[in-house]
Amino acid sequence: MSAIRSIQEKLGRMSLKSAQKKFNRKVRAFNIEQASSIAIIYNATNRSDADLVKKLVHFLKEERKEVLALGYINTKDSSELVKPHLNYSYFDKKDLNKSLIPKGSTIDNFIQKPFSILIDLNYKPCFPIEYITTLSRAKFKVGASGGYRDEACDLTIDIHQNKSLEFLIIQIRHYLQMIHN
Repeated sequence: MSAIRSIQEKLGRMSLKSAQKKFNRKVRAFNIEQASSIAIIYNATNRSDADLVKKLVHFLKEERKEVLALGYINTKDSSELVKPHLNYSYFDKKDLNKSLIPKGSTIDNFIQKPFSILIDLNYKPCFPIEYITTLSRAKFKVGASGGYRDEACDLTIDIHQNKSLEFLIIQIRHYLQMIHN
């Protein structure tokens, strides 16, 4: 990481900590059956990962859930690569301010909407995704264990034995079907 990027991320983390102090939400566990709306946040830079997310969205749509997937593409301009469409929105480096904080109406709406479940499919360090997950108003947040997710998510899943998106999705589906309220 370059020195400038490191400073930018430190400034972003200071802003995130400040926003967290004002942040308050009620946590409520949901299983897939009980959830009415499900948000997915993921790193969409890798096409094969994006295809796995599409399969998950398709599964959730078959379960008659309102689903919105927000993908981060680690490039300056993703408009040539992908176009937002039903159930999918994207953001890239041009949507980050100088402190690497995601900005824009799509991101603000995603953070403010009280989804039943937020699924964070990021398992590598990525500050823009961390920012959105941490401040999301979702009632129940799920993600891989480790890093920021240990504090931001209500349910974390250990994937140290197999650090792959496919394994994480399988585990999340399994555990979200096991929850009984």
